[in-house]
Amino acid sequence: MTEWLHPALLMLLGALLTAATRGQLQKALSLAVPLLALFAVSQLIPGTHGAITFAGIELVLFQADKLSLVFGWVFAIMAVIGNLYAWHIEDIGQRVAAFLYVGSAFAVVFAGDWFTLLAGWEVMAFASAYLVFASRNAASTAAGFRYLMVHVAGGVFLFGGIILHGLETGSFLTGPLDHGSAGLAYYLILIAFLVNAAVPPLNAWLTDAYPEATVTGAVFLSAFTTKTAVYVLIRTFPGAEILVGFGVVMALYGVVFAVLENDCRRLLGYHIVSQVGYMVAGVGIGTAMALNGAAAHAFAHILYKGLLFMGAGAVILMTGRRKLTELGGLYRTMPLTVVLYMIGAFAISAFPLFSGFVSKSMVVSAAAGDHRAAAALLLTVASSGTFLHTGLKLPYYMFFGKDCGLRPPEPPVSMLLAM
Repeated sequence: MTEWLHPALLMLLGALLTAATRGQLQKALSLAVPLLALFAVSQLIPGTHGAITFAGIELVLFQADKLSLVFGWVFAIMAVIGNLYAWHIEDIGQRVAAFLYVGSAFAVVFAGDWFTLLAGWEVMAFASAYLVFASRNAASTAAGFRYLMVHVAGGVFLFGGIILHGLETGSFLTGPLDHGSAGLAYYLILIAFLVNAAVPPLNAWLTDAYPEATVTGAVFLSAFTTKTAVYVLIRTFPGAEILVGFGVVMALYGVVFAVLENDCRRLLGYHIVSQVGYMVAGVGIGTAMALNGAAAHAFAHILYKGLLFMGAGAVILMTGRRKLTELGGLYRTMPLTVVLYMIGAFAISAFPLFSGFVSKSMVVSAAAGDHRAAAALLLTVASSGTFLHTGLKLPYYMFFGKDCGLRPPEPPVSMLLAM
């Protein structure tokens, strides 16, 4: 049975058990359930299961192949790491929302039909929004409502596109869409996916909401929504020429706006936009190297961006400050946090021997190999800018630079272990 046990069901069970338990048992479950989901993913083999017919429509509740397994693996790994990082929290709502968020991402990744994908898509929007609301202040409430409105609108576009696509083709099974006969359904679905991928000008929800989320919630947010969008783009829009331009613009846009940013998590949010740009461009190029590069970069990005948000979150938790101009000199009392943060900074900056070097190089090489010299050059320029902000500006002002006078200790052990 484990060869098709759906990880999303385990996360749903985890949400129910978490809501019903308290104390150390609840904390133990917060790690045990993601570990069980990780084991379930390790037992999956490519194939289709759970095919049913409902109201005359063929649905496939579970479908695994090499692409979905790549994302299934990293989502499960991040679920374990994220819950370890959140071990210390006492907010039951955040734990339940995190389980639902991860579970809905699994549902999208392993969906074999559009309606199953849509169900996961909508649950993901509401569960992730709670992680913004959970900060319980005026700024997070306003940002959470804006976040929710954007994603509900995206869901409406997706639903409309699915219905039109089904009427046109007679099938509601997922798969690549035909670029040659792109109609209204094609563009409605594309817009819905571009919203979750934070493609400018549809990206403001990300840099608006992520800085207002809870310290632990932001780690989950950095990992799932945009990367689930990358997965569905690879699945349905490989070789869509328009995505090359969008991806290059994203890569440069995020870097440019990070120059102006003073909020440490908003700066990292702009770099999510930039890094997802490499993935979107890879999907648009559409060659085997480019699509593998997009998937590899999504895998690497989930891990190193999670690490960067963990490092910034540790500082926010221990100091109560998140503006770079109000920080500095923290290396004296938080040396482990500095070292761990810098590992993520080197990875996102594509330093040799770090994960980002491999995955970014795949996308840039794919652009060059497909005779897209301008795209290859601009993506390389964007990578250089990433190091200037995430590798130099943020750590300098946060950990070094002018001494802010604070002497915070290292964060809780569980947070350090997760990093």
